[in-house]
Amino acid sequence: MATNSRLLRFILAAFLFLGLSSVYAQNYFIDNEDGEPRFIQRLAWSGGEYALRYEVVIENSSGGTYRNYRRDFTTLLYIEISLQPGSYRFRVIPYDILNRPGEASEWKYFEVLPAMQPQIFSVLPEYIKGGGGEPSGFLLNITGANLDPEADIFVRRADGTLITAETLDSGLDGRVIAFIKSDILIPGEYGIIVKNPGGLETDIGGVSLLLPDTIQEIVTADGPETEITTDEEELADSSEPDSLKPVMFGAGIALIASYPVYGDYVENGMFVFGLAARLNLLFYIPIGVYIGPELSVMAFLTNYPDEYSEDFLYDSEPEYIQDKYTLMIGGNLLVRKWFSGQRAALSFRAGLDYYRIPPYLTDQLNIRMDLSFLLRITDNVLIEGGIDYSHLLSEISGGFFRPWLGIGLQF
Repeated sequence: MATNSRLLRFILAAFLFLGLSSVYAQNYFIDNEDGEPRFIQRLAWSGGEYALRYEVVIENSSGGTYRNYRRDFTTLLYIEISLQPGSYRFRVIPYDILNRPGEASEWKYFEVLPAMQPQIFSVLPEYIKGGGGEPSGFLLNITGANLDPEADIFVRRADGTLITAETLDSGLDGRVIAFIKSDILIPGEYGIIVKNPGGLETDIGGVSLLLPDTIQEIVTADGPETEITTDEEELADSSEPDSLKPVMFGAGIALIASYPVYGDYVENGMFVFGLAARLNLLFYIPIGVYIGPELSVMAFLTNYPDEYSEDFLYDSEPEYIQDKYTLMIGGNLLVRKWFSGQRAALSFRAGLDYYRIPPYLTDQLNIRMDLSFLLRITDNVLIEGGIDYSHLLSEISGGFFRPWLGIGLQF
């Protein structure tokens, strides 16, 4: 009797397992291997507990038609594979104990989206006072690149704790607006993290989340005192620059040296000092840089070929040296990138100078490129230094490196 019961269960197992109750595809995730991300999709199903194995048939869409992509066998109730972005469908065929295929499941359709590495260019917090049952908190206006509309936004405390922010608006225009309640934060600086679907993330630190009335404790000789500062006082006393202005105006003056590196000027080693003045008008663009026109003027004295000869006069004959006033007026395209904290920046210039040697020598043109580093001393005062490469377009031609150091204003 016991033998017949076991045989009956075996027969039932061989024929009744065939139905699969459901199949589903799980979102892809990242499995870090040796520091390199690997994108994985998990295809899973339920039912068919008595199956010997399962065949997974995967097809992908090409021109609106699904075609066979791959087939896999497994004894588990899922498989993990790595697929390229696109549209797919799959179904599962169970095999019985005699290794015979059973009824296949219905097709399950799913999408594999491309994983994008997000970038944060700026975070502009704005305090919103609630009312009518609405909570008070901070709007986080985030600009960047590859910000997925379904990205998760987190606020990171100094101890590393992550607080989830509520996404209010997002799109593919490089801007996300999120909200975080103020009653769960202590006023101070926080990090902001953006995590795209798939696990790729980026972060930026030093974002100040302060209430309109900030209570500060001041330690004096008589003990701690409490001072209340308002928004206006805080803005007046703050040394943190507002580098997110849509338009910025700058002016500066610099001492510049000129070293010939090739061409007709090298033979006589012409080396001079001069003064350079600059005016610029910069506009912020969403990729995280300022860009705009710059007017530059440089003046110096140097010796040139005299009016009767094509040869240079040598320093060894000072009585023949003709120190002539030279004026260079030019226009540049200036691109400036601020670093985190907006205290320092890297600038690149490219332009053309009109080269005038009064009163009678020929006008000339000079092409130039410039790379410089800027350090902000106060909100509006800065120092900047760099190196300029110039090429003189004339019959008596040459190339020059011009290191310079200056001071300027920015508004």
